[in-house]
Amino acid sequence: MIEIKQQDNQLLICGALTRKTINPAFEKKASQLFTQSVNVLDLASVSHVDTAGLAWLLQVLAQAKKHHTNLHFTNLPQELLKIAKLTAVDTFLPIK
Repeated sequence: MIEIKQQDNQLLICGALTRKTINPAFEKKASQLFTQSVNVLDLASVSHVDTAGLAWLLQVLAQAKKHHTNLHFTNLPQELLKIAKLTAVDTFLPIK
C-alpha cells in the first residue's frame, strides 16, 4: 500500500513504492496533487522501493519540468539511492 499526503509545498510518500503499488489510481492522485504548488517530494516514509518506483520518480520529475516546476526530492531511502547508482541515473535526481 502507498499513500500520498500533502503538507504545504511538500508531498509525503508513505509505504512501498513498487510496481505492485504504482497503479492508475495512485498515479491519478499524484498527478492531481502535482498541479498544485508542490515542489518537494519527501520520501522519508517509503518502506521499500524497486526499479518501478525509481522509474515513476523520474517520470514525475520529467512532468514537473514540463510544467516549469522546480521539483526536489528529500529523504531518499538508501535502497533507492543504491538502485539509482546501479542504473546510472543518480545524477538526474534533484536531491535536497
